[in-house]
Amino acid sequence: MQPADTKTTGPSALAVECQHLTRRFGKVEALAGVSLNVRRGEFFSLLGPSGCGKTTLLRVIAGLDLPDSGDLRIGGLPALRLPAWKRPVNTVFQSYALFPHLSVSENIAFGLRMKRLPSHDITRRTVSVMELTQIMPLAGRHPNELSGGQRQRVALARAIVNEPEVLLLDEPLGALDLKLRKELQLELHHLQQRLGITFIHVTHDQDEAMTMSDRVAVMNAGRVEQLGTPEELYERPRTRFVAQFIGACNFFEGKFIARTGGVVEAETPLGRLRVELSSAGIELAEQAEQGRLSLGIRPERASLQGGESGDNRFLGRIEEIIFNGAESHYRVQIGKTELRVVELNTGRRAVGLFAGDSVEVSVPPANVFLLED
Repeated sequence: MQPADTKTTGPSALAVECQHLTRRFGKVEALAGVSLNVRRGEFFSLLGPSGCGKTTLLRVIAGLDLPDSGDLRIGGLPALRLPAWKRPVNTVFQSYALFPHLSVSENIAFGLRMKRLPSHDITRRTVSVMELTQIMPLAGRHPNELSGGQRQRVALARAIVNEPEVLLLDEPLGALDLKLRKELQLELHHLQQRLGITFIHVTHDQDEAMTMSDRVAVMNAGRVEQLGTPEELYERPRTRFVAQFIGACNFFEGKFIARTGGVVEAETPLGRLRVELSSAGIELAEQAEQGRLSLGIRPERASLQGGESGDNRFLGRIEEIIFNGAESHYRVQIGKTELRVVELNTGRRAVGLFAGDSVEVSVPPANVFLLED
């Protein structure tokens, strides 16, 4: 399992530092020694299934819960002894939590009034953030007169107007319909880029995390399973959990045959398979020499009837085809093993294939990866 990112380039480069945070609820260990750093100005997502610890970690950072052990620094300063209202963070919840008796502008200005700022500052900042979040025409309305997307914008504006160092987002788009959620994903990403504020975002939606984030920490059973950029997590997952939580994946066991430089050969249920290793894969190959290998292939990284001669080509039979608009999903039987393949519905591949047809499947060696488990 990959350790969490704990490298620093100086306190000023880090917005949040979590060191060995542990939180237990009875016999349940919600956080099991979590260590990770969030850089200043980045969009960072905590991704994982329900119960993995992501919301507990967010609550610890917000000051809404305390860990049983570990340390937390925000902006380079110790934060665990600070009450929630003194921490330089604001939280946006899925439930919006707007005051029903206040107008949109009054909801946004509420925190500034609690700080007893001068009236002209409150007005200036409130107007500025309403323009930024494109809700100026809604200023006089009350929450019950707003749509879900409009209420979410108001909740964001209310959090941003306080100019926090870190904005915490607890599944803020979870209550919205799919189309609106997709639209707000891009808006939220662009908003973070314009503001330059550090965003820490909790979600169980892999597409949401991949679309918006600079880096993602995939959590499982209270631990960080893997941390990296969306591309790193997708192209080179280190464990089966990460590989199947972010996208679809074919898994195979293989027997180590030989290694030549950065290429490993393995005997698998598909046949002899060549694997072009990444830097992480080289470490795994060294550990697995003369033993068993765990291998993964993304369905869209395999091809049917494709291309020129090369390594990793196998004969099989199409068992099922599922049309899915821009792409088709194929279930291909190769010997006693099933391989899932996804092809874009373009050119000659969009037509002419049927269940029962014999096909040749090719998988470039660079599209196969090694896994730790």
